[in-house]
Amino acid sequence: MARRSKFLPDSAIHRLVAHTMLHQLAWGVSGVFIVVFLLRSGVPPAGIFLAVTAIFALRFALRPLVLLVVPTIGPRRTLILGTLLVSLQYPALALVHGIGPALPLFCFVTALGDVFYWTCYHAFYAAAGDAERLGSQVGQRSLLGAASAALGPVLGGFMLTAFGPWAAFGTAAAIEIAATLPLLDVAAPRFERVAPRGAYAAARKGILLFCTDGWIVCCSAYAWDMVAFRTLGARFDAFGGMLAAAAIAGALGGAIFGRLIDTRHARRAAWFSVAVCAFCLVMKSVSGFNPVLVVGAATLSNMLTGIYVPSLMAAVYNQAKSAPCPLRFQVAAEGGWDVGAASGCLVAAAACMLDAPLQAVILLALPGVAMQGYLLSGIYARGGHGRLAAGRVAAE
Repeated sequence: MARRSKFLPDSAIHRLVAHTMLHQLAWGVSGVFIVVFLLRSGVPPAGIFLAVTAIFALRFALRPLVLLVVPTIGPRRTLILGTLLVSLQYPALALVHGIGPALPLFCFVTALGDVFYWTCYHAFYAAAGDAERLGSQVGQRSLLGAASAALGPVLGGFMLTAFGPWAAFGTAAAIEIAATLPLLDVAAPRFERVAPRGAYAAARKGILLFCTDGWIVCCSAYAWDMVAFRTLGARFDAFGGMLAAAAIAGALGGAIFGRLIDTRHARRAAWFSVAVCAFCLVMKSVSGFNPVLVVGAATLSNMLTGIYVPSLMAAVYNQAKSAPCPLRFQVAAEGGWDVGAASGCLVAAAACMLDAPLQAVILLALPGVAMQGYLLSGIYARGGHGRLAAGRVAAE
């Protein structure tokens, strides 16, 4: 029988999944359109990458606020606060019309919401999950969220096309506010007011893993969004339809491949994830000229890379569980994500300024994929059968 979490009761997972489904629905209605909305509003690709760099730099600078707020109002209320702050980024986005004063306002609001939300969310999920089944649980989370991830872009694309940004982004804000309801009674993970010994040292590998993830996402995903949007005629509804198909494929892939992380094949699964991700990046870089190829590449790559999130997050969550303080672990790891993301965006912006095609920018993610595979392989090899022994990470 799987060992239950010592931090949160089993029902916490169900509440977090319900919250995640609403959060993903809000993100699907508006969040997935952020890059292409900025592009459509007149912000050039280099400007978009620089704006996103500013968001991650602000996140890095503002993250210590979490350690000031959590002792005052508690982890659960801080997560609820973060969710409410995230809801503000959507109406802030509706104000953006090219490069102007609304753009830095949107960047600041987004950074502030992300600081409180993601740091606490990952800490809650790490504490709630079962160490032996986190790969499956992360994969199942993706599968259960497939409806939200598929419905959101279709609804958002339609609303943006038919009614404009205020209708779409206002709807997303309302859904995000509703996502606080499952959190009202969820038990909070342990938080020590004084940092335990080794609290941040335990996050060393988590920092590096999140750094690679930030680099991969910012070099490839944002560039791919712009390539696909342009290829689909700069239509929000067509872009939303493509994202919906890709979301369903990705959820199925995550549910199937996530189980590999919980078996003796976890190390092989990590290297398989690397090979698949590299293949999909190359496929996307050569598919951005034909609408049929774009939709096919998005769907196939999301299905194949369904192993990516379970492979990465099972390792990170298990490390957080065995760390002295899961919340401080996530504070440090999220800082690593911001460093990787900001660095990737700066390199991508420089490439755009040098007139490099966006298809080439996608390939800048490849070094991050290789580094992540190396790190995951080492972690799973030492953890034993895809699981990290309790306390192992903290002791290393």
